[in-house]
Amino acid sequence: MFKRFGLSLLIAAAMVSGAAIKSAGSADAAAAGTAAADTTAAATGATAAGATTAAAAAPYTPKISEAELATAQRAKVYTQCQQPGQIALTFDDGPNPETTPIVLQYLKSKNLHATFFVNGINWKGFDIGSHTYYHKDLFEAIDEGTMEQNVDKMTDKIVEITGVKPAFFRPPCGNGGYPDTPDTQVKNERVQKYLGASGYSVIMWGADTRDWEFKENIDAEIAELNKDLKKQGASPQTSSFIILMHDVHPTTANLVLPKVVDYVTGLGYKIVPLTECIGVQSAYQVEGNSGLVSNLNASTTNSTIGAAASSTQSSQTGELTRSSASAVEVKMVYSVLAIILSFFFLF
Repeated sequence: MFKRFGLSLLIAAAMVSGAAIKSAGSADAAAAGTAAADTTAAATGATAAGATTAAAAAPYTPKISEAELATAQRAKVYTQCQQPGQIALTFDDGPNPETTPIVLQYLKSKNLHATFFVNGINWKGFDIGSHTYYHKDLFEAIDEGTMEQNVDKMTDKIVEITGVKPAFFRPPCGNGGYPDTPDTQVKNERVQKYLGASGYSVIMWGADTRDWEFKENIDAEIAELNKDLKKQGASPQTSSFIILMHDVHPTTANLVLPKVVDYVTGLGYKIVPLTECIGVQSAYQVEGNSGLVSNLNASTTNSTIGAAASSTQSSQTGELTRSSASAVEVKMVYSVLAIILSFFFLF
C-alpha cells in the first residue's frame, strides 16, 4: 500500500512539474514575444534575460556591502579530494522530476552518496549546494549587476525550504572558480570574496563527463574522463577527483551514471561523499557564537585544494522571465515535497 502511495506521489510530482514548465514557457512567449521555452531548457533551470529583467525592475541591495567585501577573504576552491584514491560524484542543474528519482534510486541501490548543485527553480538532492538562482555565468552577471542577487536569492530559497544554509557553491560554467589570469583576476576576486563572505567554498571539478553534450555516447564520455583519470602520473595511489555530471538528462540517469561508477571503481577508486572528499563535517553552515559560519571554512584544517579544473563546462541557457519564474517556483516546491515523500514510502 505504501509503495503504491509513494508511486502515486511521484507521478503527481511529475505532473505538477510538467505543468510548471508548460506555464513558464507560455509566460515567456507572452513576455518576450519569442517561442516558448522547450521542456529541456525549463527543466534544467536555465535562464538568461530573467535576471536582467528582475534587476532592472527593482534595484537589488546585496547582503554583503562593498565595505565588507573589501576586507573579505576569498572563498576556497576545491577540484579534488584530500586523499588519493577518492572520487566524489556531483550533479548540476537539477532536479528533474523525471530523471532525478532515477539517479537517487541508483545511488541508493549502490549505497553511494552524491552532492547536487541546484538552481532556483529546480532543486533537491542528497547534499545540496547552490548553483545560483538564475543559472547565470557569474562574469556576465557582474557585467549586468546581478551577480549578488543570483547568489543571495538561491541561498535564501534553500534556507526557506530546507531550514539549512549550504556551504557548497558551484558557479555556472565555472567562471569564478578557475585560477586567476590577467583577464579574469578582478572578476574572480569579486566572485570569490562575495562567496567567502557569504560562508561558501567553491566546489569545482577535476574530471568532466560532458554528459550534457555527448548524451548516449558513453565512449566519448569515458574518453573525456580519461583526459584526467589517465593523464600522466594519475592513479588511485596518487590522484583523486571530483566528477561532474548532470542529473537532468535521461541519458545520464540511465546510462552514464552506472557506467561511470563501474568504470572508476574498476580503476581502483573509492566513491566517497563530498564532505569526506574535502575533509569537512557537513555540507551546511552552522549557527555559532558569531552567527552563521561555514562548516567548510571553519572546520577544514589541513585541506588540499586541488589544481584548476582541466576543462571548461559549456551550458545551454534559455530565457525565463521574473513572472514565469515565480509561477514555476511554487509548483516546483510542491513537486519537490512530493518527490521527497514518495521516496520515503517507496524505500
